[in-house]
Amino acid sequence: MEDRSHSWLGLVFLSTVNISAILDEFNNRNGQQNYALATACISLIFGTFYTSSHRIDSLRAKFVGNFIENTTAAVTLVLWAVAIAFIQSPGNEFAVAISAEGKEYIVYANLYFFSWLTFLLTVYLFGSCFQDIFEFSAKLSQWILICTMSIILLTSSIVLKGDICDNDNGNADNEKICSRMTYATLLGGCGIGISTIAIVLSTIRSMTKTIEFFMVILSALMYFFGVVLLTSSTGPASTIGNMYFAVWGGCFVSCMMALDCTMPGRKDGIESESDGNGGVEVTNP
Repeated sequence: MEDRSHSWLGLVFLSTVNISAILDEFNNRNGQQNYALATACISLIFGTFYTSSHRIDSLRAKFVGNFIENTTAAVTLVLWAVAIAFIQSPGNEFAVAISAEGKEYIVYANLYFFSWLTFLLTVYLFGSCFQDIFEFSAKLSQWILICTMSIILLTSSIVLKGDICDNDNGNADNEKICSRMTYATLLGGCGIGISTIAIVLSTIRSMTKTIEFFMVILSALMYFFGVVLLTSSTGPASTIGNMYFAVWGGCFVSCMMALDCTMPGRKDGIESESDGNGGVEVTNP
């Protein structure tokens, strides 16, 4: 069973920073801001409880590595999935806004960075719990992260495309930036499709090494060209924002998976390979 105490402890720290940031920034909070604050408080409570549970034997036996921890991680993820949509929506101007040129810019750095870190940590915790309990493929958490990055990229490109493509400020590169927004939208949609299929195949234990190889390579190539086209000086993600981190995050995770598929790793002198049913078979000790 994986020791997730450090991850739960990280959730405590990140939630504390988010609570402080929200209280510091918003004196007269609206409903969405109160929801984000309540979510941070709930995740702080969950994180504190499971940090202790992983260290106290009596609590560990009852609450760790079972359906209860799995459900807690799932609830935390759902709460933060909604909260991150509120916090990171440029229209709300909680953490980011849209400039006159149609590009994202950060309004409040603490809330921007730490809310994203908290959300990604909840994604990891959710994947780790499911992988631990049901003994899914080790790449399940990575596919969940790619799916998350793709959702962020798709939603960001949809929100920004109108502002960028309708902006007529005499910039000769504006048409090129607008055309690359189409690729961002396609990349986000294809990334969601590929990762969702991979998640389903992994959970039903039908992911073979061949299928996994082609899906990983396709994802890595798409995100590599996404980085080249979107984060260049004439790309829509040339400035730091949701799209910038989403495309780089998707590229990093998919390239690490591609490296693992093309160069099977050996850990502690043990070579492991897929058994064709989503599990891991240990050979050549």
